[in-house]
Order: sequence, then structure tokens, then C-alpha cells
Amino acid sequence: MSEEKQITLDYNKDHRKRLRQRYEQSEFQGFHDYEVLELLSTYAIPRKDTKETAKRLIAKFKNFPGVFATDEKELAGVEGIGPNAAIFLRVVNSTFSYYFEQQTRNQEIQFTNLSELVDYFRAILGSKTNETMQVLYLNSQNKLIQSENLGEGTVSETVAFPRKIVESALKYRATTSIIAHNHPGGLPAPSDNDNMVTQKINDAAKTVGIDLQEHIIIAPESYYSYRQNELL
Repeated sequence: MSEEKQITLDYNKDHRKRLRQRYEQSEFQGFHDYEVLELLSTYAIPRKDTKETAKRLIAKFKNFPGVFATDEKELAGVEGIGPNAAIFLRVVNSTFSYYFEQQTRNQEIQFTNLSELVDYFRAILGSKTNETMQVLYLNSQNKLIQSENLGEGTVSETVAFPRKIVESALKYRATTSIIAHNHPGGLPAPSDNDNMVTQKINDAAKTVGIDLQEHIIIAPESYYSYRQNELL
């Protein structure tokens, strides 16, 4: 091994050590977005400098959430990110949502305002790369009974969604339901199909005395509320 290469390896090793020490001392306080990605990348990219790779990720996908709202193929196309690192970042992303969903099952949650709903759905759906429908089933006090994911890439299933939601609402003895889905990489404004699905779900829920309280569309940097826009 050449002396120059050895010096580079030693520098990378020391830099990683300093980055991890910073985290150990104060977690992510004072970190830039790229430094958080840089630290994460050290666990999937051995020995190499990950700073410039992290900066390229931020530059390409605009911001920190944008990196995690990207699929493996696009991630792997960034210089310095191979297939293994791309999968690792997607696993980290999926872990966020999984942790949040599991946590909410073990505590009583009551939604009292729109911002709480948006925060909840953004944690669950904000990093999904495909359109995904999430449904909340609540009791008469607006306390969460069950949160259900109806699957990715199925928002156009206008027949299956109303039937499934009604069946689950009756199963959980819910009085109210709230639905949300994401527009990955797009604007939050509803499409004609979104409006049609919402109307069909609302009509089906009414037949069994279930109130469809809200439909929220989550986009990378904003959201859309059907109730706020007087469409429910």
C-alpha cells in the first residue's frame, strides 16, 4: 500500500471517530443534515470518506427527508452510494415508520387538532416512495383504537378501499375514521381519483353509521386537508 493511500485511510478513520464522538457527547445537536447522513453512511460504507457522498445526497434530493423518500435505485445512482448503502438507508427509513407505528399501539392517543394528525401521518407516510393509504379508527372521544396500513401503490383501488375500511371499522367498533395517503415527490392537491375515492369511502361509511372525519394528503413539504377545504 502506498504511503499516500495509508494517510488517506488513517484520516478517514480518525474523522469517523471524531464524528461518532460528537454524537456520543450531544447526539445530533449542532450537526448539519449532511453530517447526520455522513455518520449513518459510515456503518454501510467501510473505510471511505463519506462526507462528500452525504453532501451529494443532500444536493440531489434537496433535503434530509428527500433522501429517505427515495428508492434504492435512485440512491444507488449517487456517486459513493452502492447497492448495500442504498438498502441500508432504506432500512433506516423503514425503521422510523415501524418504530412509530409500534409505539402508538402501546399507548392511548387522542387527536385534538389538525397539526397532531399531520405530524402523525408524516411520521408514518412521509418517507414512503409509493402512494400508501393509512386509516385511523377512533372511538367517540377521538381516541385511537387502531391504525391500519392498506398497502402501497393501491390508491386507485376505489372498490377495495371502502369495503375494507367499513369492515375494519365494524370490527374495531369505531365511530369515526380518518384516512390519509401520500403524494411522494409531488404536490398535495388532490387528484380527481383522490376525490372519487374519498367520496366512495364517505358514502360507504355512512351506510353503517361511521363518520369519515378527515382525509389528509401528505406531500414532502406540505399537506392537504379535505375538512379544512370544506370537502368533508
